[in-house]
Amino acid sequence: MWMILLAFLLLVVQATFAHLVPWDMLVPSLSLPLVIFLGLHEENLSRGALVSFAVGYLSDVFAGSPMGLHTLVTVAVFLISRVAALRLFLQGWIFEIVLAFLLALLSSMFILGIRALFDQDIGSLLIHLKIVTSRAAATAVAAPVVFRITAGIEKVAPKRRAGEGRIYRS
Repeated sequence: MWMILLAFLLLVVQATFAHLVPWDMLVPSLSLPLVIFLGLHEENLSRGALVSFAVGYLSDVFAGSPMGLHTLVTVAVFLISRVAALRLFLQGWIFEIVLAFLLALLSSMFILGIRALFDQDIGSLLIHLKIVTSRAAATAVAAPVVFRITAGIEKVAPKRRAGEGRIYRS
């Protein structure tokens, strides 16, 4: 629950920052590093996918985009970062920056690809294509900060004990 609350707060900060900065290309996606952190550190796949779904839904609400667009992409980013966590045993802020940049770039391209299927105005998509790389770089720069905040909250947040969420107890 605290991850969803943190995602909400990060989206509020992101929306506020977007109104303060005159250039769209400098606005990072602050909820994306949270989802990447989940993919790298969450042991329970279903819990991580469910939280990623909720974060994506909140992103859809904040962005005003078609429902399900960011939700689908956010869950995909979670699963890709989960595979990266299982395959790559790298840690540190450089790895966080590189992974956040690549996944932000991939998620933005995925969103543009889905929009291209339904949007007839290719000119507007080409304008957005120019912004994708700079937004991915801004997200990569913000990723270590979001990772540290999330890790700090995870240390103090109460852990669920095994079997606590089950309805039927034996």
